[in-house]
Amino acid sequence: MRIVAVDMSASKGSVALVDQGSVRASFSWEEKRENRQQLFDALEALAIDWSSVDQFVVGRGPGAFSGMRIAFSVVNALAAPDKTPVVAHNSGAAVVHARGASQSVVVGDARRKQLWIGAFDGIELSRAFKLIDPKELPMWIQSHTVVLSPDYDRLASVLDPYLGTDRASVVPQASDLAKVVCLRARLGLETELFEPLYLHPPVFVEPRFPA
Repeated sequence: MRIVAVDMSASKGSVALVDQGSVRASFSWEEKRENRQQLFDALEALAIDWSSVDQFVVGRGPGAFSGMRIAFSVVNALAAPDKTPVVAHNSGAAVVHARGASQSVVVGDARRKQLWIGAFDGIELSRAFKLIDPKELPMWIQSHTVVLSPDYDRLASVLDPYLGTDRASVVPQASDLAKVVCLRARLGLETELFEPLYLHPPVFVEPRFPA
């Protein structure tokens, strides 16, 4: 199966071409909200016939709201002409796959003095992503739990008590995301919802002028 994957849920975006489980091409970049051209440059650099793609995969976060929205829109647009199947999967699984931990938590900065967090057994979620107060973090971590975060630079003071010497952000890579989807497909596991993982409730803003 030939897969093109896109993940823009963290501070670094990435795209990858994975064919028969092997990474054929992979590109990543530092996310700049004012310029999304990097995504399109990376897709062009894959240098493939889009009709040859069997499946598109997109990372659904949790993470950057605007990045995920753009990734979903672009993947849908690429898939539309040939009605190519599209699949979304949580980006935390890509982080866990890269590390290879048997039990782990992936935690990020949810702003508003909150964290988002999910627990994994292997690459499968054992506790769904949710918002927590930083004081709740110890309840998610056992002595054998590996703690991973794409936002270490912002959460160092919170995470350092639970980390060893490996103290750095671990961002999801599109290539790992595609591999996770391939593994789960071979096991016949259900796909996740095709929508971003937005954990904060929607915020209603009163209109400035009457209708």
